Amino acid sequence: MQNYYLGLDLSTQQLKCTLINEAHDIIWENSVNFDKDLPEFMTRHGAIVSDNVVTSPTLMWVKAMDLLMETLKETPYVGSIRGISGAGQQHGSVYWSKSGMNSLSTLDEKSTLADQLKDAFAINQSPIWQDASTTAECRALEELVGGPAELAKLTGSKAYERFTGNQIAKIYRQNRNAFDETTRINLVSSFLATLLLGEFSPVDAADGSGTNMMNIASHKWDERLLKQCGGEDLAEKLAKQPVEGGTVLGNISDYYVKRYGFDAECKIMPFTGDNSATLVSMNLKEGDCVVSLGTSDTVLVYLKKGAASTTESHLMAHPTDPDGFMGMLCYKNGSLAREFIRDEYAESNWDLFNDYLINKQAVLNDCIGFYYWMQEIIPFAKGIHRFEKNKDVNDFSDKTVNVKAIVESQFMSMKIRLGRMGGNNVKRILASGGAAANPHILQVLSNIFGLPVYRQKGMNGASLGGALLAKFALQNKSFEEMMAEYSSTEMDLICEPDLTKHKEYLNHVTQFTNLEASAIHNK
Repeated sequence: MQNYYLGLDLSTQQLKCTLINEAHDIIWENSVNFDKDLPEFMTRHGAIVSDNVVTSPTLMWVKAMDLLMETLKETPYVGSIRGISGAGQQHGSVYWSKSGMNSLSTLDEKSTLADQLKDAFAINQSPIWQDASTTAECRALEELVGGPAELAKLTGSKAYERFTGNQIAKIYRQNRNAFDETTRINLVSSFLATLLLGEFSPVDAADGSGTNMMNIASHKWDERLLKQCGGEDLAEKLAKQPVEGGTVLGNISDYYVKRYGFDAECKIMPFTGDNSATLVSMNLKEGDCVVSLGTSDTVLVYLKKGAASTTESHLMAHPTDPDGFMGMLCYKNGSLAREFIRDEYAESNWDLFNDYLINKQAVLNDCIGFYYWMQEIIPFAKGIHRFEKNKDVNDFSDKTVNVKAIVESQFMSMKIRLGRMGGNNVKRILASGGAAANPHILQVLSNIFGLPVYRQKGMNGASLGGALLAKFALQNKSFEEMMAEYSSTEMDLICEPDLTKHKEYLNHVTQFTNLEASAIHNK
């Protein structure tokens, strides 16, 4: 009988799933779009935005699981799924009440998750990665250990507003009643595993390193940081230490066996962050660099032991190699910012956007823009800043140049900062995320980096990574051995760099860096 492995990905805008067989072939995929399929929650791009405060309704995620499971039930595969793992948008958090955990442990298969868990959360709006309202908490955490560089050395990152520890600290200080009513705290990733287990799931170390609370060397929670973020009770609310990828947490809850037809021996594995899962799906090796172009844009590199943290990048635990690291750059202004520029300057039309991208000159004729449409992470800045011939301007003489400028600016920032992080030995770029479907955007990426750009076949990298993690935990072999047996990483070469243009971009690095500093200074 054929065995299958299921990967879930709870991203900002969708809950996606990918089902693979033993040979890593994708057998079935589906998704629930929060805005479209769950309009009653009134999200826009999956979130509720109020200035710098950005949340998502926790119950919306629960209801999405109901919808996805109903579609899976109709397939012939559900009873042959041997393991489930997956991913969640990094840094988001879920706050269970005591009655909520009790409800989870006594689910009735005749009723939906949403009906039974509608009152399960001490906080109904989960803070997510786009939130930028915790600057005071960030500074307090850094001060505790002696500054941002010391915190980066300890946890892999300086304090970031979106990181879970700082989000918890804000609730602890500003909403103490809700904090006190919280009995358990999940990350978004471990929340999915918790729903499937019917009991509380620990985080995996890779996602735990996106909290500013886990020691990056030991993969354990740091007691001083926990007390700073949530007082004496936070350790109990987190309940369990982080676990390594490849651990088996237990069998799927009986609820899913009775309601949807899962095998009672189907195993649940730790869920990881979406970036970590993307790294897994691409079987990243040294010399590879993933550029993920989604709601946020990220750069991922596989770093071996001895890698150093910086105050503008992230050093995170590796999802399958306990001795390795994932180096990461994360930009908040990704696809939504590009769509904003498309709507403003290209008549909301991607074909026109691409025409301007191909035929216009931007950096190459001294038009440089910085598009911090939302509060940016790298650098910490907000607002749109444009420079024409090194002079600060309200807009370019030719306004359509904004299309090329936003794409070039992002990739120039990535190129420069990857070098600072030690990623100078990169041989190829692996593109993923929604905007990676656009070959014209990828050509600019290739020209700026001076490297060939490949794209994985199939675009749901994080949910595929989850399915591979599920299989990995049930193998008696290393992840590398498993992937060597059946590759899931067929890559299409999308474009080669125009080396003449690459040299011209390199000639603008100093100018770009100076203007960026000017934009930050004038924010």
